[in-house]
Amino acid sequence: MNGTTKRAYHHGDLSEALIEQAVASVDAVGAEHVSLRAVAAAVGVSPSAAYHHFADKEALMEAVSARGFTQLDQFILCHVSVDSHLGGPLELMRHSANAYISFAVDHPHLFQVMFNGRVAPPHPEYIEGSLVSTLSHLQTEYGFAQEDSHLLETVLMASVHGIAALVIEGRMDRTYVPAAVDMLTTIIVTTPKSK
Repeated sequence: MNGTTKRAYHHGDLSEALIEQAVASVDAVGAEHVSLRAVAAAVGVSPSAAYHHFADKEALMEAVSARGFTQLDQFILCHVSVDSHLGGPLELMRHSANAYISFAVDHPHLFQVMFNGRVAPPHPEYIEGSLVSTLSHLQTEYGFAQEDSHLLETVLMASVHGIAALVIEGRMDRTYVPAAVDMLTTIIVTTPKSK
């Protein structure tokens, strides 16, 4: 398997070592080129040892997906400044969106596994707070009904996710991402109230 290196592990940490190696392997070559046997070999254990922790490749990929969301969360937190919180929900959304897209573009194979439908994307507390504030703002200012909150959240997420997908697919130059996110935020701010 290309792009992998053997990782030492301590007794009791085999599950963690397998997940770390699987994430690195997926990131390097894509999930279709990763097997549980190859991950076990890269870690330096027998396939049977790996099967004690993961029943099959699908179970391992679920763990990879969950780890990917944890890494995405940490990445966004590292790139969302204190100033973005002070600027309100829309500024926080702008910073979070830029970080989200950067992570996706830098880790396209991992991103594909994360959004294959096996693991539901979590809502970290800071994201939840940002969404609640943003949705409340949109409902108050632009007349969206409370019962449309989930749909509105989905539309916002689809917009950011869509920008990431376009860059990954080569249909948008990465240099346009900040301007695209600014444009999205501007559209949200300037949308006229529903009649």
